[in-house]
Order: sequence, then C-alpha cells, then structure tokens
Amino acid sequence: MQPYVWTINGATWANHIPVTAKSGERLEIIFHNMSMMGHPMHLHGHSFQVVDTGSGRFSGALRDTVFVPPMAKVTVALDAGEAASWMLHCHHMPHLASGMMTELLVS
Repeated sequence: MQPYVWTINGATWANHIPVTAKSGERLEIIFHNMSMMGHPMHLHGHSFQVVDTGSGRFSGALRDTVFVPPMAKVTVALDAGEAASWMLHCHHMPHLASGMMTELLVS
C-alpha cells in the first residue's frame, strides 16, 4: 500500500522548496491538481486574484483560498506583501497534516 501523503511540487513540508518573491513583486502561482480529489488552496497574509481556470484569462474575485478541482489548473496573481514567511497549504486538514504545505518566502 502507498502511504497517505499529499505534496506540493512533489515535496512534503519536511522537504519543501519555498516559493520566493520580493516585497511588492507581482507574481502568479499555478495550482495544477493532478489527483482525483479537489484541494482548497489557502495562502496566509495575502489576497490573490483568480486569473485563469483553464478556459482563458479573466479578472476574477479577490480571495485567500481557491478550490482547485480534480485534474485541473487554477492560476492566481498576487502582489507579494510584507517580508516574511507565509504559509501556503491545502485547507483539507488531513492533506495539510500529511505534508501538503509550503511557504511563500517574501524578502
């Protein structure tokens, strides 16, 4: 049997590589869900704008959590805020607990 493990960019929290940005920098994050389970992805300390859900770019709502459906991509855009380490994780607690967490490291 496979262990119950969820990852971001192929790594659990223990082995994560942070997403990096400089304060004030505009960046986009693409959430590509390659599983058969949806993931509500949550970013601490920032609001982001959903700009693509696979059918073309648009000006979506501002939020701090976005649902990424099974086998789908969602792109969000944000302006990096205060210099700090900000948690980025799946909001399903069993997924978070098994390692589906990284950080936005703003310098």
